[in-house]
Amino acid sequence: MRNFLRFLATYHLIILFVILESIGLILLVNNNNYQNARYSNVVKSIIGFYAEKRSNVSQYLSLREVNTRLSEENTQLRNIIERNQFERIKASPTIKVNDSINHQNYTYLEAKIVNNAVNKQYNYITIDKGSASGIEKDMAVISPSGPVGIIVSVSEHYSLAISVLNRNLKISSKIKKNGYFGSLEWPGISYKTAYLNEIPIHVMLSKGDTIITSGFSTHFPEGIPVGYITDYKVKGGNFYQIEVALSTDFKKLNYVYVIKSLHKTERETIEKGHAND
Repeated sequence: MRNFLRFLATYHLIILFVILESIGLILLVNNNNYQNARYSNVVKSIIGFYAEKRSNVSQYLSLREVNTRLSEENTQLRNIIERNQFERIKASPTIKVNDSINHQNYTYLEAKIVNNAVNKQYNYITIDKGSASGIEKDMAVISPSGPVGIIVSVSEHYSLAISVLNRNLKISSKIKKNGYFGSLEWPGISYKTAYLNEIPIHVMLSKGDTIITSGFSTHFPEGIPVGYITDYKVKGGNFYQIEVALSTDFKKLNYVYVIKSLHKTERETIEKGHAND
């Protein structure tokens, strides 16, 4: 209490000045339409500014929840599209027929990346889903923009995928405009660039041509965007070495989709039976 009284004794003139100024401003604003309007506009601007900042902070803090929800919704939509495209049922008044040609081939499961490497020669990616979620070895992993890798190891709650940015991984890919296919390989240099090999030199190429997955492997569905041609040269006499700018930015990966091929075992069984023919 003594300190408070000492404070009042020291600054009483300043406090009195502030009080009188405040009273004068209130009287001026209340009795003058112009000043009242100006004051209201200033107050509204200040309130609006801080409300906008608070809204931006709130939106930023909720981004993780929004991203998770969007990823789950995208997974559901992918599965719905897959079923609508491949599980068509033809019906008549007397018979219902399953169209075996257009049967669903794949299902999708979303996952979050918890560890990712891009600066080594042999990179791997860890996701937060494992056998408890139905993940198995050899399942393909993609992002919304392209292939990411293939599952090589699974525990109950986590899985490890060999990345596209791994010199041991090859992905069957093709040139979209003409269908010529080869192997996409990462040379171990830039995380943005890979090479498409085994394309004959008689094939007409252009910079900017789109590269997609071929669908010839049992991992990736056909038609997933891989990237586009940025350069090419003849290598080995009869084939091109084609430089491809990858459509997936591996430094920005957060969420991915793990693809399960519903007919993978059947296809591998029949192909293995004639592998030596």
